[in-house]
Amino acid sequence: MSEFLKGSGDPEQLKSQGWNILAEEVSLPVAVIRQDAIEQNARWMSEFARKNNVLLAPHGKTTMAPELFNLQLEHGAWAITVATVPQLLCAHEVGVKRIILANQLIGTFHFKQVAHLLKSTDIEFYCFVDSIANAQALGKFFDEAEVKLNILLEIGVEAGRCGWRDVTRINEFVGECLRFSSLQICGLAFYEGVIGGAQAEQKVTQFVETILNTTLQLKQQGAFACEQPIISGAGSAWYDIVAKTLASHSESGSLRLVIRPGCYLIHDTGIYQDAQQTVMARSQIACDIGGDLISSLYLWAYVVSMPEEGLAIVGLGKRDAAFDAGLPQPEWIFNKATQTLSVAETSLKLEKIMDQHAMLRVPQGVSLSVGDMICFSTSHPCLTFDKWRQIGVVEQDWTISKTFTTHF
Repeated sequence: MSEFLKGSGDPEQLKSQGWNILAEEVSLPVAVIRQDAIEQNARWMSEFARKNNVLLAPHGKTTMAPELFNLQLEHGAWAITVATVPQLLCAHEVGVKRIILANQLIGTFHFKQVAHLLKSTDIEFYCFVDSIANAQALGKFFDEAEVKLNILLEIGVEAGRCGWRDVTRINEFVGECLRFSSLQICGLAFYEGVIGGAQAEQKVTQFVETILNTTLQLKQQGAFACEQPIISGAGSAWYDIVAKTLASHSESGSLRLVIRPGCYLIHDTGIYQDAQQTVMARSQIACDIGGDLISSLYLWAYVVSMPEEGLAIVGLGKRDAAFDAGLPQPEWIFNKATQTLSVAETSLKLEKIMDQHAMLRVPQGVSLSVGDMICFSTSHPCLTFDKWRQIGVVEQDWTISKTFTTHF
């Protein structure tokens, strides 16, 4: 049985002339990204990192697309970040040579996979460790395997996610790691995205300053296995504050400063657009770069039913789009009868989404018919990407010129 992926058309036509969405040459719903937008986003973040004297290790979990990993590396990314061992193996298999596992390495099977990778390839690999129990398990296994493992000690915040909580007891943690010859402490890491509420910016700054000072203290004590220890943090919301705080210290030049935003390449018109607007409002460096991040991901779907006045049912659902941080937003409408493309009225709103359908409230004066096509932008691109094994790359006329695969 031949495999037909959703969002596909005739394979031979794709090679010769592409699939035009508006000419109905592809199965809907379809997920596409704009090539010009991802190129702009890659350039913008690369320039941001350069101007802030930090390295970029974008989080690959957003796209899990080898072609996009390569694009980020071509634009100067120092490494690719992943969240799981399967993601690590995928990234390495497609040629990524330096990878950060921004998570705890847990479980014997995973230990074996990583040990084999380190023994048989030239990969430069780092993983997070945040507990004595994990350090002991890793140390015992990798000592016996006679394999060196680069680790970053993860620091966390109360009521947050992972991370060693009490930096006043960091020497206890470090001492346990140093008991094992296989564990190479290469720096500290953190994730500040769990910090919110009142005075969040101040809290993030103080948190990063604490980690910076702790790193310098440990460096002075000779705790690190490398001359230039790593400090790595920053998701997609506070990366400007993290970069500014890390790079502003007089001794930052003795450290390797690495930020790990992931969603910037795809961006959105929801939560990350809001976050980026805040970045642009508080960061002069971001403003000086010129341009901004652009939402690149769109979903096209048919109007499949208009069962009552003011309601359109769209062939797009939870199987196709993120819905955890706002529903997809209509951007363009293609009228099949008149063959015209127009900007969607801002009053058009999805009000409910189900597995394969979405309910679109249609105000008076807005003309929609069964068979018309609607283009949606999204919020939280990670949770749209993971619903598609194939995503198209579109030109200005909505012709898909090529596709790439994802590996979630």
